Amino acid sequence: MVLRPNVAESLATRFRAAILHGELQPGAALPSERELAETYDLNRSSVREAMKRLEAWGLVKIRHGGPTRVADSLLEAGLGLVPMLVEAGGEPGEQVLREVHEIRALILGWGAEQAARRGDPAVLGRLEALAASLADVSAAPAQLQVWDYDFFQELLAASGNRILILIGRVVREVYLRDGERFLSIYRRPTFDSAFHQRAVAAILANDPEIAGAAMRAHAASALSLLQPPSRS
Repeated sequence: MVLRPNVAESLATRFRAAILHGELQPGAALPSERELAETYDLNRSSVREAMKRLEAWGLVKIRHGGPTRVADSLLEAGLGLVPMLVEAGGEPGEQVLREVHEIRALILGWGAEQAARRGDPAVLGRLEALAASLADVSAAPAQLQVWDYDFFQELLAASGNRILILIGRVVREVYLRDGERFLSIYRRPTFDSAFHQRAVAAILANDPEIAGAAMRAHAASALSLLQPPSRS
């Protein structure tokens, strides 16, 4: 039987939004296939396919002979859930974006330290070129944004840590997927490429302490613009 992927996807997306927005809590039982088919006027094969998609995303647990239940997504899901959390929007999505930037701030400093210790000539050359591009005062904010995240990826590549590189790719995907929201970070004079220049100079001098400090300062500058205003 040929399923209608758009129908299954639509139902899966509906339930994904309800789960990510907290309308369906971990442990909650979903209606049966029959009930869902009747409610949404679908065939049971399409409902089954939708549930399988939710299970693949780590959002539900399917048990034969028992109800399908909402999973604790933070424990069950993988890194692929992060973009979905941002897409969900609202306060949860904004919070995830801030948390993504906090992770970026942590690994930027460590990546710069590792680059200074390893001294890979190929990586150093790419970092130098990107730092020079970021210093171009005529570059548009959107272009600076892309270059900045290219610089971020090169630092992680220099670490040689494949898991960290994978995490970095998720961070980059989440951030650039909705990058227009953060272009203000890259408008002059808010954006200061001096941090990158300082980091590259320290990496070339094999000084991990200064390289890490420069990248942490850059990350802190960007992160400060994303923090919600303090409540007095």
